[in-house]
Amino acid sequence: MTDDLKDKFERLVADPPPPSAVPSEAVFAKVRTVRRRRTAGVLTLAAAAVVAIAVAAGNMTDIDSSPPVSHTPSAPTTIVTGPPTTTPTTTPTKTPSGTTTSSQVTGAVHTPKNNTPPPSSPSTSNTPAAPALGVHVSLKPTVKGRLLTMKVTLSGTALVPTAAGGTPLSTATTPFLDLLGGTQYFFGDGGQSGSDAGAVNCLSGTKRTTGHQTYTLQADPVGTHTYAKAGTYNFSYTVRYCSTKGWVPVTKTTTVTVK
Repeated sequence: MTDDLKDKFERLVADPPPPSAVPSEAVFAKVRTVRRRRTAGVLTLAAAAVVAIAVAAGNMTDIDSSPPVSHTPSAPTTIVTGPPTTTPTTTPTKTPSGTTTSSQVTGAVHTPKNNTPPPSSPSTSNTPAAPALGVHVSLKPTVKGRLLTMKVTLSGTALVPTAAGGTPLSTATTPFLDLLGGTQYFFGDGGQSGSDAGAVNCLSGTKRTTGHQTYTLQADPVGTHTYAKAGTYNFSYTVRYCSTKGWVPVTKTTTVTVK
């Protein structure tokens, strides 16, 4: 600093200039200046807010006046209009080939109601079916020397024949053989015999009878037949039974060996 400037500075400090205004007025002037600046800032912010509102109102031009879409996700709103429903879930199952198939469905499944009643099953009767008509014959020969004894077994179902007056025979007191239409048999050596059914008739429509009887043929007075010489003979037995078509014969044969 030069001496001239230094001298002027010292005089200024030693003898300052008098104040041009009252100190309080200077302070108030600064306060007013700050207030004016704040007021200008508030007005500026208010004007900016008005402009923003105007822009937002300009964007709401559709029918529903909805605000512009924003990218901020909002919380979902759930509206319940009825009882809760359960969605069926499927449990996947792995097959040996590696593919995944649906093996089980859980949850409530709505099944449509069908008011149509199920078709009725055909009614079945508890009445057992009537046995078929027919007679089975079984022969059992016994040979001692040259003597033959033959046992015959009859079993089956037949219509009950009627007596001479048209009355069906009694099935309670009449043997099964006598409810048949007689027998005839041949011993194979020329001899023959049989039994006569008597005065009975076979009429269709009468009730059925089921029976079983075993008896010995009465060829000789002692119940045997004697062959004159040794040999093999064919024995034949025939019996008749009453059916819807009248008398039906049934024939059974067997071999008899005489030594």
